[in-house]
Amino acid sequence: MLILGPLGFVTPWLLAALAALPVLWIILRALPPSPKLVDFPGTRLLLGLADPNPIAQRTPWWLLLLRLLAIAALIIGFAGPVWKPSAGQGTDLPLLLVVDAGWANAPGWPQLQARATREIEAAGSAGRPVALLVADGRDEGALPFGQGTDLAARMRAVQPVSWDSRYPDDPQAALSGAPGGGLRTLWLADGLDHPGRADWLAALSTRGPVTVVTPQAAVQSLELIGGEKPRLTWRATGPTADPVIRAVGPDPQGVLRELARLTPAEAQEDAGIVTRPVPIDLPSELRNRITRFEIEGQPSAGAVVLADDRIRRRKVALVGDDRASEGQELLSPMHYLRQAIAATNDVVSGNIGDVLQAAPDVIVIVDQTDMPDTPALAEWVAEGGLLIRFAGPRMAAAQGLLAEPLLPLRLREGGRDIGGALSWGEPRGIAPFDAAGPFAGLTIPEDVTIRAQLLPEPGPELDRHVIARLSDQTPLVSRAALDRGQLVLFHTTANAEWTNLPLSGLFVQMLDRLVQSARAQDAASDPASETEVSFWTAETVLDGFGRATPATDLAPVSGADFAQGPGPLAPAGVYTSGERRSALNAGGALQPADWPGALVETAGAQPGIALLRWLIALAAVLFALDALGSALLSRGGRLVTKGAP
Repeated sequence: MLILGPLGFVTPWLLAALAALPVLWIILRALPPSPKLVDFPGTRLLLGLADPNPIAQRTPWWLLLLRLLAIAALIIGFAGPVWKPSAGQGTDLPLLLVVDAGWANAPGWPQLQARATREIEAAGSAGRPVALLVADGRDEGALPFGQGTDLAARMRAVQPVSWDSRYPDDPQAALSGAPGGGLRTLWLADGLDHPGRADWLAALSTRGPVTVVTPQAAVQSLELIGGEKPRLTWRATGPTADPVIRAVGPDPQGVLRELARLTPAEAQEDAGIVTRPVPIDLPSELRNRITRFEIEGQPSAGAVVLADDRIRRRKVALVGDDRASEGQELLSPMHYLRQAIAATNDVVSGNIGDVLQAAPDVIVIVDQTDMPDTPALAEWVAEGGLLIRFAGPRMAAAQGLLAEPLLPLRLREGGRDIGGALSWGEPRGIAPFDAAGPFAGLTIPEDVTIRAQLLPEPGPELDRHVIARLSDQTPLVSRAALDRGQLVLFHTTANAEWTNLPLSGLFVQMLDRLVQSARAQDAASDPASETEVSFWTAETVLDGFGRATPATDLAPVSGADFAQGPGPLAPAGVYTSGERRSALNAGGALQPADWPGALVETAGAQPGIALLRWLIALAAVLFALDALGSALLSRGGRLVTKGAP
């Protein structure tokens, strides 16, 4: 291809025909041909007469100019002129089409798909080999180069994925099947840097021209930042209009709709990335109903955050004797429970009838038996509530403890003192937690001991209900299901009377694990502990456009793969492992890519506009004007004069 400024020619050798235009000028000047002179004596009688409509002896200059312009337009048109051609456009090199199929390309996917299909069909119609690399982490092995017809159908079926674009690890192995003699690459990029991208660019640049098409609009993402005050972080690769963050969840009738709109804080820019924190300043009742946050007008998985336990504050109700005096506060079980629960949850207190009116997620009852409102409490648990009970001296001394309802196990009357003056031995430590239980992965301090406990009646169901044990394998925490809810019992006290467990951080962690298991939720626990779980099973996944669909055919994901974030084995979505639920979100930090040695275009532009059809149309118009002018001349019109040049 010959490039002359913004104009390129596919077959520039045809321009040599323009050299014939001067010859055509000479040939076309004579109209009609010069007449043969014959002497006729009678013509003397006509001397002195003037012809009012003389016949032109030569072609008028304006008619000659029309013909030359028409012929020049055809010559230039068949030379294949292209306005602002892409690198390699119009060449006979094989075409490699690289498509970044990550979530960042989802907003402009229809335009990207149309461009890719058009390029494949053009290369196929010209008989050039074509290969397609969909950078979603699933293309392996050498890329096959074939006809464009099959690849065009494949490209129409490709959809963006809910993770970052990923390339094959070895560019040379993937390109081993490419024809020799060079390669033209068209890279439909998402504008972000990804692992292996620089290696692929270097490998492709050595084989031929590389044209990179980047998105017209800035890429936007949304990320959830946990902590005591969780918030969202909005990022973009360039200036945009003020974003609108929508909080979506079920209304009181269970219909998904927009529950609130969040206002981002002041923008900050660093290395081309615009960042805006988004506080989640919502009432707990409303915040607990939110299932997802999304950037309005951004149909991509990276613009969606699936809500999890980092933004939820569960409502926990404490029921027990809370009448400790100011000097005896450290003796009250309620004091330790408040300290352990209030940091991450909303706490209410009162009797059973009062707290049920507040619709809590969890009810904690300390050292009580023969409770009033037991039927109402049982109904609340059966509907999905979590009831946590703690043992104590009053429960140990209660008559008819075997018949006490709403306990996971039948308890013996009287407690077991294993650390007092009349005890049967030394205080017991806590045995390692079961890897499949709710306390898996928690570190047990060596100085935590239990001096007294309530023991259950032996039975075949005992092992199934115990979720934490002492070093002598007697129960520390037991649990049982009641319809859709759970009953949990700590076989020791919530204060330091029978154990020093409430004085340790382990007590806070155990309660937090139990509270987070209350009621089915759509969100996740802390991702930092995901490797502690062996496998995760997908429940709901997102596609590249951020649309949620039920997971039907995904295999369980190992904890190690899950901890790596969204990918081909674990798309963005909600996953479960036993009682735990965790959300993988695609959005995060953005890193713009640079493209040394490549021609970079913007997706909104239309590079490489062929001018052939426009020049043919121009030639047709000029020939039509020539025909009209010739008709006027043939009728003896007055538009010409004798002796015209």
